[in-house]
Amino acid sequence: MGAAHLLPSRGTAALLALGLLAVSCKREEEGGPTRAVAPYLEWCEAQGAARNSCLVSAARVSGDAAACAKLKGGGPERTACLVAAAKTSGRSDVCRPLADRDLVLCALGVTSETGRASACDVLESVHWQGGGARAVCAAIARGEPSACSPLPGGELGELCLRFLAVRRRDAGLCTPLGKETAAFQRCAVAVALARGAPEACATAFSVAADIPEQRKCEQDAAVAKGTLSPCFSEPLLCERSLWVARPCEGATGTWADDCHIHEAVFGTGPFGCGAVRDGTRRALCARLRDAQEGYTRARGVDAGTVLVPP
Repeated sequence: MGAAHLLPSRGTAALLALGLLAVSCKREEEGGPTRAVAPYLEWCEAQGAARNSCLVSAARVSGDAAACAKLKGGGPERTACLVAAAKTSGRSDVCRPLADRDLVLCALGVTSETGRASACDVLESVHWQGGGARAVCAAIARGEPSACSPLPGGELGELCLRFLAVRRRDAGLCTPLGKETAAFQRCAVAVALARGAPEACATAFSVAADIPEQRKCEQDAAVAKGTLSPCFSEPLLCERSLWVARPCEGATGTWADDCHIHEAVFGTGPFGCGAVRDGTRRALCARLRDAQEGYTRARGVDAGTVLVPP
């Protein structure tokens, strides 16, 4: 991987379609990979060592779990991919292949974003942590400040507070976890990402400083906000978007083409797909651009499905 995959600078309004966005449920219910996600899958096949992380980003952008089926191997990347697709599409049935704990995390994530109690149905036969997950999920769907009182025991108690805080977009609800704890940090970070608020990441680390983790929080929140492209390449290269203003300058060959594809698809540079020199990749760029425009339109139609209680 080289300069081709350096992502462009922040601050571009056209990126509002990216990150943890709501995508048309009707389109997702048609089954199988959507036509729109197909060019992303093709693009990821050419990413070498970054192929799997590229597929996770494709799932996050599109909400299409077909990207997850292309992953080589399982483990954390498969879990992250399915969770990303579920949260973006607002469909908890995407979570079903996951083991109990990850299934609970996935369903709570969907519920905290959509406020739909029906998202909890996938937890009906889950007995993890004593079988209280579905009741916690239903409480989070209601979004009541007292939803986690009395606090469930074990990890389920932490998850209840975390996802209630996400549901209400209020990091203050994380306080019972103890500001000096890792549990509080996980909770406050989750709220910052849900709000798309990089500046809120400082709250998570105000007592127990962790500069690398705070920086990661700020980058992920910038992706959620739409001011930074999701990572379709090696994470360390993506980080350089924070200080490289014109990443395509000086790039040659396929590296330059991939860089121009990023700029054209995500609207972060001055050139369109015409700057891509290879004919095949230029055609792929056009399909990616059309797919992204579709997600942008879906964003405008479906943004109201994420409901935050008063």
